[in-house]
Amino acid sequence: MSDATMTAVQTEQPEVTFWMQQLVDDAQRAAIAEQLAGVRWEMSIQPNHVAKNKYGFLRHPAFLDDVFFHSNGFTEKPASTQLVANAKLRLEVTVRFNESKSCWTFVMDNGEFINEEEQLPPSVADSAPAVTTAVLDPKIASQVQSKLDKIQYFTSWDGTSGDAQVSDLVEHCLELDPTAQPRIDQAIARGKADQKLLEQFYDCGWKYGANYVNKAEFQELLTDLKKVRPGLIEAANKKADKGAVAETRRVESKTRLRAGKPLTRVRGPQLQISAATPLPSLGRSDLTAAVATDLHPRDLRALQQQSAWQLLIDETGTHFTNEANQLSLHNNMLGRFVGLLIPKANAGGLPPLKTGWHAVSQDSSAIETAVQNVLDASVGVIGINVQQLPEVRGDRWALGVMRVIELVLRFMPLNDTTKLEVLIEERSSFVAKTQWPAVAAQLLSQLADTHPHRARHLKLDIGTISKTDSPFNGYVDAVAYISSGSSDFARACFKASGLQGTCFLEGDASDLSRKLDWLARGQTLDGNDWSQLLAHPEATTNANIVGTLLAQLGSAAQADPPLWQRYLDHVLGHLDSRNLDLPMLGRQVSWLQQWAPDNQPLPPTLRLLWLTTQLAHANHQGQLEQPWREEMRTLADQLVEEDARLVCRAELNLAVTATNCYDFAQAGAVLQRWNPRASTPPPSGTFNRLLQRLLGTPTAAPAAEALALPKATAGLRYWGQVRSSLGQHAAFTGDLTTAVQCFDEALESFAQLSDPAQAARESRQTRTYRAIALMDDPSQTDATVREAVEAVIGELPAALTALAQSNASADKYAHHLALRWLVQRPDPTLVAAYLAQRSAWNQDEGHPWPLILLYRGMLLHPTEPAAARELALDGWGVAMADDSGPTVRLIGACCRVIAARWGEAWEPTEAALLLGLLEVELPLAAERVARLRAELTQPGEPLALLQAVLPFNFR
Repeated sequence: MSDATMTAVQTEQPEVTFWMQQLVDDAQRAAIAEQLAGVRWEMSIQPNHVAKNKYGFLRHPAFLDDVFFHSNGFTEKPASTQLVANAKLRLEVTVRFNESKSCWTFVMDNGEFINEEEQLPPSVADSAPAVTTAVLDPKIASQVQSKLDKIQYFTSWDGTSGDAQVSDLVEHCLELDPTAQPRIDQAIARGKADQKLLEQFYDCGWKYGANYVNKAEFQELLTDLKKVRPGLIEAANKKADKGAVAETRRVESKTRLRAGKPLTRVRGPQLQISAATPLPSLGRSDLTAAVATDLHPRDLRALQQQSAWQLLIDETGTHFTNEANQLSLHNNMLGRFVGLLIPKANAGGLPPLKTGWHAVSQDSSAIETAVQNVLDASVGVIGINVQQLPEVRGDRWALGVMRVIELVLRFMPLNDTTKLEVLIEERSSFVAKTQWPAVAAQLLSQLADTHPHRARHLKLDIGTISKTDSPFNGYVDAVAYISSGSSDFARACFKASGLQGTCFLEGDASDLSRKLDWLARGQTLDGNDWSQLLAHPEATTNANIVGTLLAQLGSAAQADPPLWQRYLDHVLGHLDSRNLDLPMLGRQVSWLQQWAPDNQPLPPTLRLLWLTTQLAHANHQGQLEQPWREEMRTLADQLVEEDARLVCRAELNLAVTATNCYDFAQAGAVLQRWNPRASTPPPSGTFNRLLQRLLGTPTAAPAAEALALPKATAGLRYWGQVRSSLGQHAAFTGDLTTAVQCFDEALESFAQLSDPAQAARESRQTRTYRAIALMDDPSQTDATVREAVEAVIGELPAALTALAQSNASADKYAHHLALRWLVQRPDPTLVAAYLAQRSAWNQDEGHPWPLILLYRGMLLHPTEPAAARELALDGWGVAMADDSGPTVRLIGACCRVIAARWGEAWEPTEAALLLGLLEVELPLAAERVARLRAELTQPGEPLALLQAVLPFNFR
């Protein structure tokens, strides 16, 4: 090597990576060629190279694609014994167009072999580190390369959906070759690049729908892909098809919604039937058998006996490790497991599906048909999610599959001899190494411990299938698809099916199995175990396994007053404890009320708690008339000195009811006993005196001793909630200064709570109210308001990117706050940052999603009025859901009026009907409804309309 070349190596060695896709661009290709000129690299022949081949591929961490070599490229012709796997070469790399494959590639030039003793000069070794690999047996080298190829493949999957498979493959790759990490990193980098390439095709299908193939944009993408990654052509077409189908489903959903039709034609069960096979009673029992009377027809316990069953198991979601525990239950990435139990003789009447039927590739009608077939057939459905499983290191997929089988074994109907064949859809290499016969033996052994007669009559076989091995596998895939909640349509189907909370469980599956076994042995539960059972999300209805067990306990307690008294004593102990959990207390008291023996009324404190629980539920549903409010007030006066915390909680819920009715005066009056300012002499002025009487808001801060008694009586948490509520009432009437003062007092109270997690939860909502009050106050600077917003949503602009892509329940109010702020106090740079995430925008049902959609439209309207109008109509559709209360429907009416202003005329009869109904339901909002009616003939600015019709955080 000449001195000149050495100099070039020392000074021009690039510290970047090269990807073949870059060569498509003329400018990038020229720049890369210039960087590579005169630079010599140390590379190795790929480990799967076939000896005696005169050509092959080289690897190096700087090149994310293989570098092609041919014996003609060597300065001296090599001997056949030199061209072997892992042999080291020193060479130059050039770019060349391959005419046969119509693509650019990296090619070796001026290659020479490196003797084992020879070392590169330090400067070269430092700048271009060699890939050192042990010489492997050809079979092992081939296995390593196969796993590297799979790593690249699974890394190219959407988002993190292939992460579990990649992790498993990396582990096995390193077991075979401990020096393989550089090549693993390279395969992952290639996979990520493939993922980006394929995302463009999905986006194209989503953008143009079924007509994407005729668009120039798609054809250009395809042409470029053929040059750089011809092997991805098939995957790219599938991606585009997937995007097009998703867009078709979205348009279908929107069309149905705007036509006033339900999002899905799926029909849930109209009649519920009793269980055909009650849970067995084992030997001596203090309890009756658990017989459910309100079962979903697809509940396993509602099926008729068969001599042979087939259980198909599939999963959906991407997260199956312990990290999944951090996800919301409604996150479509959460790992879920679905089992479909069908009679082997006739499949329960299910018609076979086409081979390879896959829900994600089907339109809405096909998915609805498949789901409806399941609901109408004599089959069973069961589903759980990964959060219900014990935490263990690594992937929990196999645990989930085993838990589904375990539950089926306990609940499926049995004949004298029953055979269960379990067919699990393959999941990469995980399935290959799983010893399913041993798993079957273990599951039967566990069943025999608690249900010996069931174990004696069961024959269990477990195996795996591909997507094309069963004509019924598509059905479990369809049910898994709707359970994921990945779209409005999927969520609507799942809701309409009635499977959620009945056949699909969300509570701790391990805990459920344990308590099931205890009760099967005739053992009642102690207070703590009873409370844990009540903590399951399914505990609020009898139409599921948890409800059945609670009903079994309830029947026993109703017939055995001392047992009922035991649970009552547990609740009273909870009521007196420092770790008071009022939502749980509400469930406990509701159960005691339902299953009370004759002449066993609830104590007054628990009666008030039960009424408060009913009121909180009614508030959540938007119901405005509760006949038992007067009883609550009477009990509150009676019990305020005995249990101030319960009374305070009850009156906070009464205040929410008044606010939902637009009765802000009553809302303030309800909390008067917790507001010492109400006793302060009112300031002069008619309006101020009225405000003082209703809200207790003096111009001067009260003395510390005036606040001490109610704070100590209610406790820091509820006193803080009172201050927060009073701040809202002040903001509703336009007194923003007092509102912020109350919010600050609430935050100060929450900050003193001993539990940091509870303090954070309580503070977040009040910080949201505070930020809204500040942004509505024209005297506050933009910098002050931004600081308040960031205190809720996080640092900008990163927070906007995260919120734009989220439909998690925990994020929705922060999302609403961020958009309300961007519309009301726009920052062009941050608005652009949010709009840049438009392709990833997500949405969900319920409040405040109508406002989120509307505010998105207001951000888009200056440049894309048609898209803005569509978003306003979407907001209207979400607000008019069947379970929406009048307050949310008033928000929806605002969305519809704004859509009309933007060009989507509102049929007069339809508008008059809704607005007239809102006037009846919300008489104190009559002037606001009148403003909406006037806006239809004399349209004004949308933001001004919202400010006039929707007070404070209602907009």
